[in-house]
Amino acid sequence: MIDIKNIGYLFAIEELGSVSAAAKRLFVSQPTLSQFLKKYEEDLGYPIFIRTKQGLKLTGEGALYLDTARSILRLEQDMKNRLSDMSGSMTGSVTFAVSAQRAPVLLPSFLPEFCRQYPGIDVRIVEGRTKDLEHELKKGTLDLGILIPSADTEIPSMEIVMNEEIVLAVPVDYPLHADIHQAPGRLPWIDLRQLEDAAFLLCDINNRLYDFANELFLHYGFRPRRTMTFKNLTLIARLASAGMGITFLPEGFIRPDYQLNYYSIGPEGRYRPLALGYPTDRSRPSAVQVFSGILTDALLHQHKIFLSTYQNQNTGLSHQPPEV
Repeated sequence: MIDIKNIGYLFAIEELGSVSAAAKRLFVSQPTLSQFLKKYEEDLGYPIFIRTKQGLKLTGEGALYLDTARSILRLEQDMKNRLSDMSGSMTGSVTFAVSAQRAPVLLPSFLPEFCRQYPGIDVRIVEGRTKDLEHELKKGTLDLGILIPSADTEIPSMEIVMNEEIVLAVPVDYPLHADIHQAPGRLPWIDLRQLEDAAFLLCDINNRLYDFANELFLHYGFRPRRTMTFKNLTLIARLASAGMGITFLPEGFIRPDYQLNYYSIGPEGRYRPLALGYPTDRSRPSAVQVFSGILTDALLHQHKIFLSTYQNQNTGLSHQPPEV
């Protein structure tokens, strides 16, 4: 029988690749967790993890064991959700995946209200890199997640919610040596080739915006002469707001307190699809359907706020909050 608490310890060690890091997350001492792992492996009769230079990695037996454990837990949760649907009660659980970058700007807009409306639904939030979350969706360990589909995305079931614009974010007092082209009903736009000498603040290689920026610079035929890279997109936006340089921001990450103006990139703008991904095409429990509906509304509401700012701007989005 799978013990949920014990298997949770193993999942944490697998994810973090370290007993000490897992112990901190689980609020237990490192010696306690190390002793637990040693006894667990002794009881099973084979090692679950092996030490490498990159940290603890699953053995072949360990990978099979944890994958099987996930399947069992998933089946158990599916059974509970189906029983809840049969009874007509709005209970059950939802495991929702969102990138660690997007979570702070999206979750506060709808999650507190969702939990108030549906106290019987247990919500588990999984944060991480988009690529890692896609992998977990394929494994069936998640109910749904926000995805940015690419050519190599292989999710069994995916629904496009909207096309998200990625804009150029420029400090309000930045000496922008570029022509600003007005465009009725949308953001003014800039030819990126005029910004070759500008200082760019960029995401590092582990972020999809890194790929976006590289493809964009390749398209325009130049590499910026001055760049700095960071892991955290909120930090990048705040550094840009403080005047350190310009950057690229997806529309959903724009905040009213940033001291930034925003411009479309080129006359057509640059967009990427934003989608909800599900593990399979099977019927979804009521709890998942309700959650995905409210999540979709929240994403579209953010998009509406973004679009509503077009009508009142001459040189970009204001850093004042719009009225909706």
